[in-house]
Amino acid sequence: MNKFLKLFIKGIPIGISNTLPGVSGGTMALVLDIYDDLISGIKKIRLSIVGPIFFGAMIGVLGSSKIITSLLESYPNLIKAFLLGLIFASSKVTFKQVKKINLKTISLCLVGLLLALMYSVELDSVTKAGALSYFKIFFGGVIGSVAMILPGVSGGTVLIMLGLYEGVLEAITTFNLSVIAIFGLGVGSGLLIFSQILFFLLNNFRSLLMAFLTGLILGSMRSVISFQLGIGVVISFILGVIIIQLLSE
Repeated sequence: MNKFLKLFIKGIPIGISNTLPGVSGGTMALVLDIYDDLISGIKKIRLSIVGPIFFGAMIGVLGSSKIITSLLESYPNLIKAFLLGLIFASSKVTFKQVKKINLKTISLCLVGLLLALMYSVELDSVTKAGALSYFKIFFGGVIGSVAMILPGVSGGTVLIMLGLYEGVLEAITTFNLSVIAIFGLGVGSGLLIFSQILFFLLNNFRSLLMAFLTGLILGSMRSVISFQLGIGVVISFILGVIIIQLLSE
């Protein structure tokens, strides 16, 4: 399999992850072992890397946005349990990259955990968004871009917090080009800026960063943890864990 096709295929689940509340596209890139390439490619504007991942991600977003919203509405408990399994299993990927367990890494993990617990929102508390201004859409794209490449921070959850989740997904499913273009411009601007910071941290403080991200991932489970137990819920949770295990091998 050539490199373009490999990166394109791996971009699809990254795109799907960015439409899932509670699941981070950055986490999925880590699971798929292309995170460093993605950050480096964005920073250095290497189209041979960013291009196929981007096109794969767009396919993932377009193919899943309508399905995700429908499933969340029809089977909220099962979907939240599945997402919880995905998030829980993903924390193993970042934790494995923490070289030493010491006061610094434990403290950073706790900081990440507390931040995620403070700023994550429960899906049941989400209200339908009203009219969206172009400025808010652009700003949401900038902030959302950070979540899309930062493991443990869900782009879907960030859009929910900003009141943009339903509006942006609706624009994608109905091909509202003006909203898509403005949101995309915001995402592109945010990625170019934030990738510089992440590239530096990955190369100089990787272990500490991964400890912090592990806390973020674990704390983000709060968004999808409010459900009632049952056989279907348990199976959905296990399925989410299994999928991450398979993808990370």
